[in-house]
Amino acid sequence: MTISRKLVIAALSCCFAVTAMAASQKKPNLNSAKAAPTPATAAVDKIATAHALVRYGNANGDPLALITAAKIIKEAGTVESPAKRTGGKPGADKGRPDGYSPDVILAHARELAAGRPDIIALADDVAKTGSRGRDRGPGRIHTVVGSGEVDSFDVVFTGGEPARILVSGDGDSDLDLYVYDENGNLICKDDDNSDDMVCGFTPAWTGKFNVRVRNRGIANEYVLITN
Repeated sequence: MTISRKLVIAALSCCFAVTAMAASQKKPNLNSAKAAPTPATAAVDKIATAHALVRYGNANGDPLALITAAKIIKEAGTVESPAKRTGGKPGADKGRPDGYSPDVILAHARELAAGRPDIIALADDVAKTGSRGRDRGPGRIHTVVGSGEVDSFDVVFTGGEPARILVSGDGDSDLDLYVYDENGNLICKDDDNSDDMVCGFTPAWTGKFNVRVRNRGIANEYVLITN
C-alpha cells in the first residue's frame, strides 16, 4: 500500500469517527429506563396534588380542601430555585397575592370558614407548622408571563435520576410546557388546554435542560416547581 493511499484511508477513518461522535453528541438526553422516585420528585408530586386541591377548594368554596393543600405544601417544602432565566421578561405584577402560597391559601380558608371556629383552628394549626425546606429541591419560581410571551429557564438534572417539572397558573389563560435538552431535542411537553402542566423524564446523563412556558392568552401568574 502506498503512503498516499494510507493517508487517504486514515483521513477517511478520522472523518467517520468525527461524524459518529457528532451524531452521538446530538442524541436526546433521555433514558428509556424508568428510574425509581426520589424524595425530591415525590415532593414535586405532592405539591402537584396540593395545587389541584387549591383549585378545587377555590372553585367549590371548600376550606378543608384549602387547609389540606397548605399542609401538603408546607410538608413538601420548597427552596429558591436554581433555575436561570434565559428568555422572556417577567410580566407586570397582577396586583394579587401568590395563590399557591400556604399563607394566602390559609387566609382564604379562614374567610370561607367564617362562623366555623373548629375549621379556623385547623387553619391556625397548619399556619404554625414550619416548612420542611430542602437543601436540594424542589425549587420554586413565582412569576408572570405576559400575553403571547414565552418564558425560558435553564435547569440542570442529574443523569439516571428522575426529573419532574410542575407549572401551575392562575387560571386566566392556557399555558404550555416544553422541555429541551442541550442539543435542542424536545424531551417532554404538556400542551393541553389548561395552565396546569407536569413533565417527567429520566436524563441519560447529567446536563442542562431548557424549560419553556408558552402563554396562549392573557397575562398569567404561575409557579414553576422543579426537583
